Amino acid sequence: MPESPQIKASKRALFQALAIFAISALVFSLFAFDRITKPSTDPHFAYLAVTLNSMIAASLGNEGAKNRRKDRVSFELEKHPPHGNDWASYEEIRFKDGTLLKGTWLDKKRNGRFRLFSGDAMVLGPKELIGSKTKKRYFMSFPPGPSFVMMPLALVFDYKINDVILTVFFASFNVALIFLLLVRLTQMGRSRRTTKENMWLTLLFGFGTAHLWLSVMGQVWFTALIMGASFTLLFLYFSLELRRPFLAGIFAAMAFSTRTPLLFACILFYLFLFFPEGKIRKGEWSETLKKGVWFTIPCLAMGLFLLYTNTIRFESPTEFGHSYLAGGGLDRIKNYGLFNFHFLSKNLAALFTLLPRFQPDSPYVIVSKHGMSLLFASPAFFYLLAAKKHEDAKDIFLYRALWLTVICIAIPHLLYQNTGYEQFSYRFSLDYTPYLILLLAIGDAPIKKGFKSAILFGVAVNAFGAIVFKRFSIFFSNGFFP
Repeated sequence: MPESPQIKASKRALFQALAIFAISALVFSLFAFDRITKPSTDPHFAYLAVTLNSMIAASLGNEGAKNRRKDRVSFELEKHPPHGNDWASYEEIRFKDGTLLKGTWLDKKRNGRFRLFSGDAMVLGPKELIGSKTKKRYFMSFPPGPSFVMMPLALVFDYKINDVILTVFFASFNVALIFLLLVRLTQMGRSRRTTKENMWLTLLFGFGTAHLWLSVMGQVWFTALIMGASFTLLFLYFSLELRRPFLAGIFAAMAFSTRTPLLFACILFYLFLFFPEGKIRKGEWSETLKKGVWFTIPCLAMGLFLLYTNTIRFESPTEFGHSYLAGGGLDRIKNYGLFNFHFLSKNLAALFTLLPRFQPDSPYVIVSKHGMSLLFASPAFFYLLAAKKHEDAKDIFLYRALWLTVICIAIPHLLYQNTGYEQFSYRFSLDYTPYLILLLAIGDAPIKKGFKSAILFGVAVNAFGAIVFKRFSIFFSNGFFP
């Protein structure tokens, strides 16, 4: 029996995706160059992966693991971090009478004001500290999703997991995935893009955005963004037409356990579920609720696990540990917290208006370590403004749902205490870049010379970033405006 045209098209798309994966892996490896030969300098996820393995082994009665976990609290790292950059820590002070305090010093001399987990501060002078014992405990503050993935590798490589190779793998996977997702949109009739046009949009995502320079680093911040994009793409693929709600839920859970703002992407699935074509669903409620439950189960399980780990470590379900970076010593967090409107103007500038400085003398271009505008690094996104007006109700609904999801994910970034420093371009944008690519696909703006030139310009800019970022400091400035 001859194969149907649809099956042939699917097989052809899969073959093309495999070729895209192989080519992407080669390109990313070349950009990574010598980095690919060893683990990065920031192996935070590997440290937690080793810790999680030991916790499981200890609970199963392994004596070696029990010894490693002795005198350690749950999820406390078994090995002191290799440096002080972005590790969470707090101090325990046990007094002679047995009283135990947990918190961080507000004064660098390690006596004076001591802030408790509750947020209250107390004064502890030299007299009060006589005879007390102090212990510092270290934790990995980032959401643990990538550590879950690394746990099998940690059994083999221990702390020496090569996170650069792992990041290159997931980045290459992302480029293949976005192509398959774009093909899927075309097969559904929601996109009218041809294979060639989908290839151009794939090129934009993989190499014309921050995805390129993030792919070749392997450090904790960049690995999280790349793997978060992987789980986002899988979530999207299985959410379309509600085709696999349980798998969509698993990958949504993995996404927000890797990048917290991706929790807000779950809104897209529920929009698909309850508002098909933009109107509240009528009928089929039994099947609808069944799909909703299958999606919600893994998300709820992951959410409860994260809240539990936060409570165990920091006595607050919403505290991942970022308030305890540098032992709680970051002034902006002390003064304004992790999220505040105070940070909005600076984050908006980093996202939209921050530009490199061009000069007549070497090195000719200077980039702020706060990054550069998304619209300069990836000018093809200007074509989001050229989207054609939709007539079909399903197209209109999908278009609006994708934009709403972008906004929901972006808001936490814009209120966050950090612009993304240190970065080449606005790296947090990768959390919603897959949605922007889908919007370009269904927006149907013609991919002609101008559009292609904008994509190629973005490729050139981000290729420059992949080469020079954290290699050639001469091109970078510490100031917000270079």
